[in-house]
Amino acid sequence: MPIVHLQPSDLSAAQAAQVLDFLNRATSPAQLDRDIEFPGEPDIGVRLGQRLLDARAALGGRFTDILQVRAIRLIGPERFTEICVAALGLDPVRWVALFYGGDPLAPQAETGLGVSIEVLPQTAWLGQPRTLRVRVCDLGGTPRAGVPVVVQSGRGHLVYMYGFRRIEGQAVTVLSGADGTAELELLTPPTEPLSENQQAALEHALARLDVHAPHPLTLAPALRAIAEEYLRDRSYSLRSAIDLYVRDHRHAMLDSVNPGRWRLAWPADSALVQADVLADEDSGTSLARGVRTLTWINWVGPWLSFMAEVVADGDALGRALADTANTPEADGQALGRLLNLGQSFLAGKAGRTAEWLGRQQLTQTVDRFLGSGVDVLAPAVRDDVVRQLGVAASGVTARSLGSFTFADTARNALDARIDAVAQDTLTQFEHLSALAVEIDGKAATVNQQMQQMQALAAGVHQDRLAIDARYSDFDSRYTLFDSRLNAFDAQYGQFSTDIGRFRADLAGFDQSRATITERINTVDRNLNTVVSLNNLRLGGG
Repeated sequence: MPIVHLQPSDLSAAQAAQVLDFLNRATSPAQLDRDIEFPGEPDIGVRLGQRLLDARAALGGRFTDILQVRAIRLIGPERFTEICVAALGLDPVRWVALFYGGDPLAPQAETGLGVSIEVLPQTAWLGQPRTLRVRVCDLGGTPRAGVPVVVQSGRGHLVYMYGFRRIEGQAVTVLSGADGTAELELLTPPTEPLSENQQAALEHALARLDVHAPHPLTLAPALRAIAEEYLRDRSYSLRSAIDLYVRDHRHAMLDSVNPGRWRLAWPADSALVQADVLADEDSGTSLARGVRTLTWINWVGPWLSFMAEVVADGDALGRALADTANTPEADGQALGRLLNLGQSFLAGKAGRTAEWLGRQQLTQTVDRFLGSGVDVLAPAVRDDVVRQLGVAASGVTARSLGSFTFADTARNALDARIDAVAQDTLTQFEHLSALAVEIDGKAATVNQQMQQMQALAAGVHQDRLAIDARYSDFDSRYTLFDSRLNAFDAQYGQFSTDIGRFRADLAGFDQSRATITERINTVDRNLNTVVSLNNLRLGGG
């Protein structure tokens, strides 16, 4: 399609009603895909159709204003034009002549260009998108098409749809259309960007507030209604969107020293928007400049002041603390019951903002209770509560009792451990008692055996005395034997000497005997010779 786009203001009331009826009768993304023509994009219709149905559901099930359609995220000038062309049953080739009687692409009548910025809506709440319409004309007032314009904002970020391309940033370059205009969306998201469902839910809630209200007190019922809707379980998208904005303003508004002032006047945030016409798209030379100051009404602080009333529910927590303190059974467990009331108070509040406000109110209510409500408690219990309740309450959350949970758990665990140790000690004591009886019996047996051993020891002592006497007698006898042995040794030495002398004499005797024997043998031989000679003589005679 040519880059000539329709704007909501280009439609008559009847045409706008026809487009809204077309979209409200749609039952599925597939139907919108079939009925809306998107040249060159065979699958984009299903995604766009689902986005249209989600936005319609967030608005209560029906579109009631053509601006609601144009404000849907990712619905840029080209998509909006194609939706209108399909809904009105127009021929895409002929619709330009139907809506534009002049010739926006004709040559310039005069030299020089001018740029202006139109803002829709003029006044908006923080978080509501603002439509910026940048218009480029020559000095004769004729719209100029295809002119590059750099648009920049001092706050938030700009969104420009160029065909199916989405361009975002604090400064973007746009091209004027056939009517000399280009539309952008200026968003003021929180630090963490919102999802499409969260943005739609927030816009739907803020749409119920009159932006022309002079001060927050005039919108008290509407702000309380948003607070009550915030607490409903099914309001997840709205609750998440509000939590993100409150988190960004928490220190300035939730922790405010003078919270009452938020009801008296609307806080305002502002930004400067500037548009520069360039000589060409890649040039840095500005031919014309338009400047506009935008202001947003900051609803966060005023809404928090009324949200606090809804969360407090008429000081229900203070009454519950007082009722608990007045119960007859209030005793040493009073501190735990009071803290449980605080946790129950927080646990019943959905959303971070409700929890932050709940904790703030819990601290304030506990301070008031400690100042005037503890007098009904018993002195010992009162001292325990006064000493610990304020500190313990500061750590209570919707999911735990904070440090008190740890201390109470540790105390219960210690009590259980002491009971277990005491039971174990008692069991061991009973076992020791049985052992003591057994030991007493064994001690009597040992005593009897000791007496027997003492009698045996006396006998052993007598035997030792006898042995000592015998040993003394043996020692005397051994001394006598030793002296006699010494004498024997002396006599044996003399005997050995005598034996030596005897042996020497015997050797001399043996020698003398041998000599005598030799002489006798000689005599015998001589005698035998004499006898022989004698016999011979006698025989011869």
